[in-house]
Amino acid sequence: TPPPTPVYIEHPGRMEVGSYYSHILGREMVYRIYLPPGYDVESHTYPVLYLLHGHPFDEQHWDRLGVDETAEAGIRSGAYPPFLVVMPNGDPSPEGLYVSTSGGDHSVEGLIVNELIPHIDRTYRTWARREGRAIGGISRGGVWSLEIGFRHPELFAAVGAHSAALSVNYPHPLYDPYTLATDPAAASLRIWLDAGDVDWARAGVERLHQVLEEHGVAHEYVIGEGDHTNAYWSRMLPAYLAFYAAGWPRASR
Repeated sequence: TPPPTPVYIEHPGRMEVGSYYSHILGREMVYRIYLPPGYDVESHTYPVLYLLHGHPFDEQHWDRLGVDETAEAGIRSGAYPPFLVVMPNGDPSPEGLYVSTSGGDHSVEGLIVNELIPHIDRTYRTWARREGRAIGGISRGGVWSLEIGFRHPELFAAVGAHSAALSVNYPHPLYDPYTLATDPAAASLRIWLDAGDVDWARAGVERLHQVLEEHGVAHEYVIGEGDHTNAYWSRMLPAYLAFYAAGWPRASR
């Protein structure tokens, strides 16, 4: 393992809180963002990983799992190239968009695609192309990441779904990951699916795996040891980040 470069030692990564105005909701929406080591002194652009929380959690979910510490360690060791991690609030109240909608402009899809991504690209030094974006999520957030990623392969190169709550998801066919997975456009994405071996979400994830298999869509499929819990997702973080980071070059852009 190579030693950390001086710039990484002198300028470590950090977590920040930001917000953007949502015209969909008519209010400010909060997000957390991890800025990698060296961000403040480098001049190049960075890939962006959008990570969606589970329900009933919020934008702090991934932070509490340790995503910034895992990313920082991987970047410093040379295992991952530097990248940004954006963790938005998905409006998770019982009547909010996170659970009361399943897709389209007036939903979490609209928040991410039409409002958050343009804000992030304006505000930070992002690699603002599909090759520089990935999206993933946990549980309900995993359903959203699949819906958004499958419907917008022009925006994302990779999509990950971690214990996606597909077995309790009843969307319109336009927004159904099982249906969207059969679209030829899905084959342009790098796809990761996982669940714990005793996770109630496992059956729904296995079904999506089978749909992708039947349509010849390449994807990663992992059944880990664990349940539908923060302990499982925290333990899987290095594998998750390795998957997303594998799509990005190490050279500056």
